[in-house]
Amino acid sequence: MFSVSLWSLSNHLQNKVLPSIKGNKNIKVISILTKKKNKGKIDIKNIKYFFNKNDFIKNNHSQFVYISSINSEHYKNCLAALKNRKNVICEKPICTNSKQFSKLKKIAKKNNVKIFEMIQYVEHPVFNKIYNIIKSKKFGKILFVESAFKVPLYKNKGFRFNKKKGGGALYDSGFYPISLMYTLFKSQNIKFKNSNVVYEKGVDISGNLFCHNDKGIYFDLSWGFKSNYQNYMNILCEKASIYVNFIFSKKILQNAIVEINGQKNKKIIKIRKANQINMAFNKYLTSTDNYHNRKLEESSKILKILEKINQNSRKQ
Repeated sequence: MFSVSLWSLSNHLQNKVLPSIKGNKNIKVISILTKKKNKGKIDIKNIKYFFNKNDFIKNNHSQFVYISSINSEHYKNCLAALKNRKNVICEKPICTNSKQFSKLKKIAKKNNVKIFEMIQYVEHPVFNKIYNIIKSKKFGKILFVESAFKVPLYKNKGFRFNKKKGGGALYDSGFYPISLMYTLFKSQNIKFKNSNVVYEKGVDISGNLFCHNDKGIYFDLSWGFKSNYQNYMNILCEKASIYVNFIFSKKILQNAIVEINGQKNKKIIKIRKANQINMAFNKYLTSTDNYHNRKLEESSKILKILEKINQNSRKQ
C-alpha cells in the first residue's frame, strides 16, 4: 500500500479523483492541504488536514503527493514537494514552459523521486485497443487524424478564465487532442501547417492546429470553451476509418465503443467498463524507471508543442 497526500481540494479532485480511487487497496490517503474550512466532500477516516502550506510540507509523511491546485501554482507546488523528497502526481499541465519542467526533472532525479503528469485517458482499455489496431497495420497506412475536445463553459468565472491563474483553453482542453500525437501516434517531429487561437478579454477560449508528423500523418485538432460538448477522435486509414467518442474525459466508470467503417462493412467493438483515473494511479504508484522515463518524455514533447502554439498565437 502507498501513502498519498492531497494538495488542494479542487472540484475535480472531489468529483472525479476521490470517488475513482476510493476502495483502491494500493492507496491510503493520509493528509490533505486545503484552504476550504468545510473540508469539502471528504468521506475518508483518519485523515489529517493542513491549512498551511509550510506545515503540510514539513509534516508530510506520505510517499506520494497528488497536486490538483490551479494551473499557475502547479510548478511551485511540484517543486516544493520534490525538494521534500516526495514522489509527485500532478494534474495537467504540470507547468507552463519547458524551462520549469527541466528544473522539476533535475530535482526529481537528484532526490531519487518520480514525477508524473496525470494523463488518465491512456490507461482506459479503449486506448490500448486503438493502439493495437494501429500497430497491426490491418487497415493500411494512417493518413489523417481528426480530434476535438470542447466544453460548454460559457460564464467567465473560475481560474479557467483567469490568465494570471493559468487559465485558457489551450493548456486545458487543448492539451488532450494535442497529446494524442505523442501518446498514441508516437510522433517524433511535428511540422505546423496552420495554428489558430481565439482570444476573448485576453484569455484564449478556443483554437485549432493543422499539422503533420514525421510519419506523414496529418492532424486536425481543435479545442475550446463556450462550445457544444465534443470529445472524439477519428482516424482515417487507407482501408477504413476508426472512430471513438468520449476518448478523453469519461465518467468514473465507463465503457467505450470503437466504430470501424471499412470500404464494404461497418464493425462495432465494445470495450468493457473501466475506471481510467484509478488505473492511472495504479500505474504511477507501481511504475518502473522505464515507464517513468517514457512518461517524462511524452510530457516534455506535449509541453513544447503547447508553448509553440502559444508563441505563434501572440504573433498573429
